[in-house]
Formats: sequence, C-alpha cells, structure tokens
Amino acid sequence: MQRLTLPPRPNWEARLQEVGFTWYAPTPEHPVPYWGEDACYALSAAQAARLQRDAQTLTHMVLDATGHAIERGRLAELGIPAFLHAAVRDSWDRDDPSVYMRLDLAYDGVNPPKLLEVNAQTPTSLIEAAVSQWQWLEDRLAAGQFPAGTTQWNTIHEGLLEQWQHIRAARGVGQLHFSAGRNDEDIATVTYLRELAQQAGASTDFVIADQIGTSEQETHLLDHWTLTIRHLMWLWPFEFAWESRDAAYLARTHTRFIEPLWKTASGSKGLLALLHELHPGHDLLLPATLTPGALGADVVRKPLYSREGQNVTLPGQPSTPGDYADLGVVEQAYTPLPEYPAGDGPRYPVLGVWVAGDEVCGLGIREGRGRVTDNRATFVPHVITADPG
Repeated sequence: MQRLTLPPRPNWEARLQEVGFTWYAPTPEHPVPYWGEDACYALSAAQAARLQRDAQTLTHMVLDATGHAIERGRLAELGIPAFLHAAVRDSWDRDDPSVYMRLDLAYDGVNPPKLLEVNAQTPTSLIEAAVSQWQWLEDRLAAGQFPAGTTQWNTIHEGLLEQWQHIRAARGVGQLHFSAGRNDEDIATVTYLRELAQQAGASTDFVIADQIGTSEQETHLLDHWTLTIRHLMWLWPFEFAWESRDAAYLARTHTRFIEPLWKTASGSKGLLALLHELHPGHDLLLPATLTPGALGADVVRKPLYSREGQNVTLPGQPSTPGDYADLGVVEQAYTPLPEYPAGDGPRYPVLGVWVAGDEVCGLGIREGRGRVTDNRATFVPHVITADPG
C-alpha cells in the first residue's frame, strides 16, 4: 500500500459541494483540512481482494458475537443499562433490519488487517466514501492522471440502495422518518440516506432530533410531539438517548429504530473482548479484555462508548481529552498503525470498511496526524491499481 500525492483538481471545492459535502475545509476548532484533495492511498488488486475477504469474515464474526452477547445475557458487560436489556433482546428476536455499519481496521498491506473497532449505529464519513471519492476518481481518470483500469473498492452507494430496497420490499417498511442533531455533517448524511430510501420506494419525512416528542398517551415517538413515528432512521447515538430525560421511552416505544436497538451491543467497544473470547488467537483480531490488567501494560484503553478518539489511552501516554472518562473501559492489545511521510509530518491511516446489511461494499480511509484517530483526521481517497501484483 502506497501513499501518493497529486495536484489538487482545479475546481475541487465546487465538485465536493455538488454532492452535498460542505465540511471539507479547516475550521478554528479543526485547523487541518478534513478532505485530503492532494493525496491518495494506492492498493494492489490482491491487497484489495484480501481486505474484502477478511472484512467479510469480520462482519460475520461481529454479528455472531452480537447474538452471543444478547442471547447469553451479557449486555451489562457491554455497558448497556439494565432497563434496555429486554428491548434490545426483543429487537434482536424480531430481526429488526440494519442498513449499514463500518469496521475500522489497521492494515499495512502486508500483514492481515486487524479490527480496531466497530462503528455500528451512527457511522459517518459516508458521503465522503460513497460519493465524493468516486467523483474524485472519475475526475482524475478524465484528466489522464491514472492509467485506464484504475478503480476503487466502492460499491457503497449501490449496496446501500439494495439494502433499502430489501427493507422496503421484504420487511414492509414503506414510510419512515429520518433524524439527526443540529450538525451539518449529520444532517447531510441523513439526507443522503433519505434520498436512497426514496429511490427504493419509501415515503419519508425529516425531523431534528430534539423535536422528537413523547407522550404517556402514545405508544410511539412523535414528530414535533404530534405525528406518529413508526420507523426512525436516527443518526443519534443510543448512549446519548439513554441518558436523556425521555430515556424510559427507548425501552417501551413501539417505534422501530434503524439502526435497530440490537446495535447497542455491536457498537459497544466491549464487543472486542467478546470477539477475542470467542475467537482466541484469530489473526484478524487483537486480544482484548474487560478485566483491567489482564493483558499487561502494552494495551490501548478505550471507553465502552466513545467517539472521535476521545478518552483513549495509548501505552505510556496520557489519555486523550473527552467526555467519556466516567465509563467502563475495554483494554485492547496495542498494534502500531502504518506510518507514511507527508510534508508537514507523518500520517497514520485507519481503513474504514463499509457494510450494507451484512455484506461489505467499500472502503474509506481517514489518516490521523497522531496515533489516535480523532476529529482532526483527514479523509483521503483511495485507488486500486490495475497491476494485480
């Protein structure tokens, strides 16, 4: 795997804006570009095929471990509050449908990829991966900057559309609400997912997350406290919702969530410990434990629920800042990310493999400027070279 540099496209900002991607530039809070216009990662066809095969194996393992956690009564170990356990089990038993998730992997192009964590309920960087990097590749090919036959591992758009078609036709979900917090990226991501659902034949509405209401007299959540929400595609973390004043409604509402309540188990970083317990020594997994100190000192400590690299502790280093310091932790054996030189310092890529339903469908890469991938990490496109070697 190589990191290549290229000149920026002449109209690259306008091209990103055409597909609804507007958060690409540095900000005072995040003073580095979020979109990496002038670089890409190049994988051989053999590397991409291995990555696809191994990620599919990991997907099945994650879903099996999710079922194990739910069916064996291990949700408390994963940090899920007791009042939700029955609702999570019911969601699993109903086989509530899932649209997507993302597996984050460490991969150097030589050794087997290693699962770092699972983004199961609210994975972002979706427009970047599914649309913007494909547009980037088409523009580069049209400009003659890559040889014919250069491609991407990227059927994310098609995979998500097929999953929505399945949910519409086989699961009878013909009307649903989409929701996100007051955040441009989250709203754009939900809008993209909503457009796919509409292409699949669903009727949709949108509501800001803080405008979703509850009532003791109603069995469902409510749009603006008045209209019944039967299905809710909710880009809002369940762990935020279960700490809110309306948390009890999560356990008893008849509203069906997409992503479903059973994803609380898949999305807990404690699942990494169950995966190791179920598959000790597996070459795609890093040893992990919920017992502090059981793996020695060369471990990464992560809160069971956290985002953007918050409150992560690498061996011999202080914890990163964040809002999750009061949660239980999982300890995972440390593995170094591959390091690539750049003009202003090294880059450390994490490979995000997208899953539609239970089928892997594409790759997005975010590179950090440190060994913890945080909200300063840049999304960088990838290519697969025509050379099969």
